[in-house]
Amino acid sequence: MGENFPLLEKIIQKETLYNGSYLDLKKYQVELPDGRLADREIVRAPDAVAILPVKSNGDVVLVRQHRPAIDRTILEIPAGLVQKGEELESAVIRECEEETGYKPKCVQKFLTYAHAVGYSTGYVTLFLSDDLEHTGQVNRDSTEFLEIVHMQFSELQKLVEANKIVDSKTILSTLLYTKMREE
Repeated sequence: MGENFPLLEKIIQKETLYNGSYLDLKKYQVELPDGRLADREIVRAPDAVAILPVKSNGDVVLVRQHRPAIDRTILEIPAGLVQKGEELESAVIRECEEETGYKPKCVQKFLTYAHAVGYSTGYVTLFLSDDLEHTGQVNRDSTEFLEIVHMQFSELQKLVEANKIVDSKTILSTLLYTKMREE
């Protein structure tokens, strides 16, 4: 699916609508495959990592936090942004320990996915760790308020199946780990 793919929308012009500390909003004018012009609004977001931390007793370590974009307090796996020049594995280990006080001794990559292909450039890489060390070294950002939640993985599965979890990274990680355990 290269440049000659017949569905390609050729970018004609780019305009910056907003530059923020976390994301930028761009407006692209594109030429459609039939020659007409159209506008596309693109959020330029940094890449992120997320991890399903599983303790030796089968509990998963989750976080509950309020997400203003959807105006809900939700349960999700620990996650955060990849800093410039940082390796994905280092970023996910750092984020897990900062948010939960559990440091993964080793991590296994599940997959990388584009979290909102219709309008965002951001990717999220999902990891698993079932080898955790409790350091208690929580070091959250000054604007990050969350609650640590421990529950059996089977309970998380039930929440996903009952559509009580709305976060894509948590849903995907739960389904991937379920499949891994069945193999």
